[in-house]
Amino acid sequence: MSVLHDEQNKIIAPLTRNLQENIDAVDVLFKDWADIVKRKLTVGGSNTVDIYFVYVDNMVDKALLEEDTLWNLIHWMDDMPAENQFDYIKDKAVISADISDVYTLHEAVKFIMGGDTIIFVDGYDKALKVSNRHMENRGVQKAENEVAVRGSKESFSEALFINRVLLRRRIKDTNLKIVQTTVGTRTQTEVAIVYIEGVAKPEVVEEIQRRIKNFVVDGIFDSGMLEQLTERNVYSPFPEFQATERPDKAASGLVEGRVVLIVDNSPMVLLLPTTMNSFFQASDDTYSRWEVATMIRILRFLGAFITVALPGLYIAVVNYQPELLSSALALSFAAAREGVPFSVVFEVILMEFAFEMLLEAGIRLPGPMGSTLGIVGGLVIGDAAVSANLVSPMVVIIIAMTAISAFTVPNEAFAAAFRVIRYLIIILSAFLGLYGFVLGFMILLIHLAGLKSFGIPYLLPFAASGMGGKSDGRDAIIRFPLNKLTDRPIYAKDDARIRLVRNHDEKKKQKQ
Repeated sequence: MSVLHDEQNKIIAPLTRNLQENIDAVDVLFKDWADIVKRKLTVGGSNTVDIYFVYVDNMVDKALLEEDTLWNLIHWMDDMPAENQFDYIKDKAVISADISDVYTLHEAVKFIMGGDTIIFVDGYDKALKVSNRHMENRGVQKAENEVAVRGSKESFSEALFINRVLLRRRIKDTNLKIVQTTVGTRTQTEVAIVYIEGVAKPEVVEEIQRRIKNFVVDGIFDSGMLEQLTERNVYSPFPEFQATERPDKAASGLVEGRVVLIVDNSPMVLLLPTTMNSFFQASDDTYSRWEVATMIRILRFLGAFITVALPGLYIAVVNYQPELLSSALALSFAAAREGVPFSVVFEVILMEFAFEMLLEAGIRLPGPMGSTLGIVGGLVIGDAAVSANLVSPMVVIIIAMTAISAFTVPNEAFAAAFRVIRYLIIILSAFLGLYGFVLGFMILLIHLAGLKSFGIPYLLPFAASGMGGKSDGRDAIIRFPLNKLTDRPIYAKDDARIRLVRNHDEKKKQKQ
């Protein structure tokens, strides 16, 4: 199998004491690498030794490497001893705290491709790894997909080391653990599992580690690929992980007892476990007053219902149960459809597809052009379709309301799942009327009730509320005042559920 080619041919042989043999092995592995830098030097005074250093151009800090390490190796090694030369070079020549010994060729190659410098020393069956990485990245940018009115404006970067710092800066706790592993036989992508020891459930951490080790793949280029390879609900449109680009949201999840997955080269991190309720929560909900946050959450849940139900309900009522409409409304609908040669179902599907194409085109075009296309294209197509009697004005209003409602959900992956389910409701309503409409919602609820994310029911706290206790419902549709949210959600360990304790003396003063 091609994906196992690298695993089967992995070079795990130890390094040899013969420097030339190590050089020959490195030359074979890095053949036709235009950006590899290799050089052999002889250092020392009366006692000399040959060394050979290797690194990838533009992946290391050349100033640090040349001005410190190489300068010391060339100019300050006159008192090189006849024995223990490796340790002497390690202690005297390398000015870096992050150094370690390397014993196999595979380890050396891995570090070189990761941006480190490897120094081979003649006569020793080990090499020296010097960490002086300096890779170009776009740094910390402003969050674009999860915009918050209040709170941090920072977003994660593609560089894993920057993302680790963004979490460390927010959670100054020695119990914040970061376990790194490598995924992808060819890409060697670094994946960090982040959790707070004593708060996160150990079985959840062990389960995600087991899932990551449960497959072998050529490469991982984004967190979305890792998500698909480790999730269990592969045939469900609803995500088992919650993706976010906001460090404050990830830090909040860690404090609640969740686990964060950081994938190198991806600006989105994954939170687990997750529930449907968590997808309706935005970062600035916690920063706003509880009345405002509650009102906005009600609008989000209402928007999710509208985006799933409105087109199907319109088709079911107009085609099968028009008697549910008042006389004035029924006449208004009939007048709006006068001259339209197509059925209601075809009208709705036509406008749905037109909107989906506009949405996709707007995403792929550059920013200003995409916004212009979305606004102008929607107005022009909608007005032209109505003027040509291809669709009725009511269908344009229905689809516009549906589209707007979909964007009230603050998670794109979760909103996309509702967009998929909407077509199921439309088809069932087209064939079975209101019975199909209700049947579609029953299928949706049954499906959601059967989903779990790392052992956590997807519909908590609305279903299986006994598992989480009464406190989980305080941060659902209605967000209680912050001083009432004394317990962590069900994600946390049972003995770590309490997160807020009021000072009793202060409480007495407030009563007085």
